[in-house]
Amino acid sequence: MSTISQRRALLMAAIIPAMLLAGCSAGSGTQAMKGAASPATPTEDMMSPPEETPTETDATDTASPGAAEPRSAVEGFFNALKSGNLDQVAGAFADDAVVAVDGQATAEGTDAIRTLFQGKLNEMKQATHTIEEDRTLGTEDAVVTATSQQGQANLRELFLLTKDGEQWKISHYMNNQAG
Repeated sequence: MSTISQRRALLMAAIIPAMLLAGCSAGSGTQAMKGAASPATPTEDMMSPPEETPTETDATDTASPGAAEPRSAVEGFFNALKSGNLDQVAGAFADDAVVAVDGQATAEGTDAIRTLFQGKLNEMKQATHTIEEDRTLGTEDAVVTATSQQGQANLRELFLLTKDGEQWKISHYMNNQAG
């Protein structure tokens, strides 16, 4: 197992159980995505303070996939969805990324991710997205949580990002409907 794969596995082992526990304990509210019900993670001393003010992304934002900051990389992904640019959507992800979208089979790797989003672009163009929190974990990893409104569905979203050179790429993306 490569060093990058080991680092990602440890990151997933620390974050995903806490997020799932927070989501289960929060019931129908969205407070879990804001971290109020989340237990402290083992790497909390390595984390920088989260952004305090949620922001709704707009298609006019200038962020692009693979941006210099984790938040900008996720905003670029949202903007690519809104514009329907499948190349930019796929470009926001690391080559070996994993995507678990509510109600769909898990997609692994660029080709599978491209296929997954190709079938969902029309419904995602009208979605609104709000980044709730972003945290850098050390120098190479980050986590971003967001909420989205897609038609009648309210979604919670979790992004794990990793550095690829000087660019942030999404390594894992998961969403599900908020209770």
